[in-house]
Amino acid sequence: MATRLSPVVLAGFHAHATTAGYQRKLRDTQRLIETIDPARTYVGFSAGKDSAVIADFCHRIHPGIPILMIDPGVPTHWTEDDRQKWLNWIDRAGWNFHRFEWDKWGGDRTQASVEAYQRGIHHEMFCAIYDYANRHGLTHRVMGLRAEESGPRRMLIAKRGQAYDYADGGGAYLPIAKWTTRDVWAYIVTRGLPWLDIYDRMGPQARNGIIGRSGEEHGRIEYLREHYPDAWRLAKHNGWL
Repeated sequence: MATRLSPVVLAGFHAHATTAGYQRKLRDTQRLIETIDPARTYVGFSAGKDSAVIADFCHRIHPGIPILMIDPGVPTHWTEDDRQKWLNWIDRAGWNFHRFEWDKWGGDRTQASVEAYQRGIHHEMFCAIYDYANRHGLTHRVMGLRAEESGPRRMLIAKRGQAYDYADGGGAYLPIAKWTTRDVWAYIVTRGLPWLDIYDRMGPQARNGIIGRSGEEHGRIEYLREHYPDAWRLAKHNGWL
């Protein structure tokens, strides 16, 4: 299948990287990341386009900052080639990287309500990261949330800003909250970061989360249904769809 990230598209991202607006966002993002205390902060990484940007950016400014990832497996989250490509890149870059394997679709959860299921699965998914953070005194985290991606995210960022505290004394940083998808890809291609197969197959606007399909937004469920039907059927059986 022909990639949608054609030479023309990639050239457009490279051109965007030279614009004054993009360069201003780079400077603003760097200033925010420089305020982070790497001794008490970790970066959440998923290998998706947004988390790739913040992980690389944070590591460049704070070498050794912990970068933590939940790996739901192949092809639930990424392909085998994607995973190896990223692990090789991370090793060469020298990240302080910790990957926690987790079976996202293990077991049959079809009896749970959607709300209860989502609450339970979200807590279960991040248990290993929470445990690591608690044991190492990491009270703050950096995330790749962007206002452009959803209404709830726009509301959160408008209300709390790009750095805010939690009631328990922890806090969060959203360095690329005001970036566009074009900004994200300009960073990826100029830095030479790897990207996932989903973007080649479904375009640079794709999101790698387990979401459906809305307008131009293509989620991993759509990707799996087309390219990994066995995994899609498992997700359907376990109540994801």
